[in-house]
Amino acid sequence: MRKILIAALLCTTAANAQIEQGILEDLQRDFGGNDGVPERGEITSEPEAGAVLRGLDKMTGRAQDITVMVGDTVTYERLSIELDACRSPAAGETADAFAFLQIQDSREDELRFSGWMIASSPALHAMDHPRYDVWVKECIASQDDLNADGALPDNG
Repeated sequence: MRKILIAALLCTTAANAQIEQGILEDLQRDFGGNDGVPERGEITSEPEAGAVLRGLDKMTGRAQDITVMVGDTVTYERLSIELDACRSPAAGETADAFAFLQIQDSREDELRFSGWMIASSPALHAMDHPRYDVWVKECIASQDDLNADGALPDNG
């Protein structure tokens, strides 16, 4: 029985290697060999001074924009939100802001969220909270990017 299992395992490994080799050959054929595979180049981003976040109270359905500058901590309802960094793609890249946030509920000892959030994909790395949602809308270069009432200008 043991010999049969070892033989089956070896056949499976060989089959996987053949599949991987076939995929590599297809890529080389489609892109003209190893030299034909296009290189993307260095991915760059620019640090920004702050971010505009959107907070949602799931119980009331009330959404609110939250402006926070890098290094500052703001309070939204019972959440404490600290912005450690906000970055925007360099010129020529697809516009997609991402921010490093640390979020804590005042009723809990541990952080509720710590990590990067991406504006275009808020569910990719989302805060898990039963009552509140917070996500990144965009990065801002300075407080001057906002209207007098603290809202983003309407570019539409």
